Amino acid sequence: MAKTLEDIELILTGHGYPCRRDQDACVKTEIPTRAYKNVAGARSITVHLAFDQANGCLTVDAPWAFDSRLATHKEAMYACLMAASAETPLVKTQLHPADGEVRLRVDHFAGTDGVPAEGVLKSLSLIPVFADRWYPHIKDAMEKGDFDPSKPAKSEPESPRTSLVAVCERAGGINRVKALLRIRSRDRRDDGTG
Repeated sequence: MAKTLEDIELILTGHGYPCRRDQDACVKTEIPTRAYKNVAGARSITVHLAFDQANGCLTVDAPWAFDSRLATHKEAMYACLMAASAETPLVKTQLHPADGEVRLRVDHFAGTDGVPAEGVLKSLSLIPVFADRWYPHIKDAMEKGDFDPSKPAKSEPESPRTSLVAVCERAGGINRVKALLRIRSRDRRDDGTG
């Protein structure tokens, strides 16, 4: 169970997520993505995890997931964000109209014992899944003024490095992959096939 930021950091690093702390306000991690590109053009999304004591929840959010100031068609972008939120109810899209920041957020109830490790990891995983699923549609809405969420979005092909990183993430991180390879190697030696 996670009750503190230190607990969150231990859970994330134990599952292969790189973490850093920002003035003890939150734990930050960067997750590779397949389709989504952040505002800098990289295939990754930065996620912040913090406890919201006032509301009794763990907040998992991706600040500046999108920049509405870059949208040629803001209304279409907002409509697409609303459609995305309706299709994925656990992920909230939040707009700060003054500076154009669009943030993705997941809240997980934190009981008196905290948040279970599975809850932390599941809440965290929802952000890149949402970003990958909706990025092509949101980008079309921003640039072309239209989107069709019923059609599968076309994304650019993955690089081999991106594919490898995705496999590592699904397995629980690079440390978990290394452990699995050691186990497999040991099993092959034991049965005489390796």
